[in-house]
Amino acid sequence: MNKEQWKEIIYKNGKIDEEQVMKELEDYDFILREVPKVYCEITGGLLSQINYSAKFVLAEFNELFWYKKIITEDIKEIIKNAITLDDLKKELEDYLELTTEEDDIKVVNYHFNPRKK
Repeated sequence: MNKEQWKEIIYKNGKIDEEQVMKELEDYDFILREVPKVYCEITGGLLSQINYSAKFVLAEFNELFWYKKIITEDIKEIIKNAITLDDLKKELEDYLELTTEEDDIKVVNYHFNPRKK
């Protein structure tokens, strides 16, 4: 926005409208608090400051998005090629580098056999 556009928003009858200025500051404060959370989330924690150019935030997001897409395609291929449930669990454990601790195995069992308790 340019100076004239701001004047139209914050001036009333030739004087600064204090109530409108406070509304604008509240909006700005909201943006200062919330935008970094979004940046952090969509960049996998790499960027969290509000002053990053959109092109850098979007570049990080796109890199993570494509990485996720590749992983999804890999996992679909693993599922398609698995002959038994044990084969599937082993391949997924290897691919995701899961340990063989009992808790990790329960998570894998739950995801691929939700009826089993």
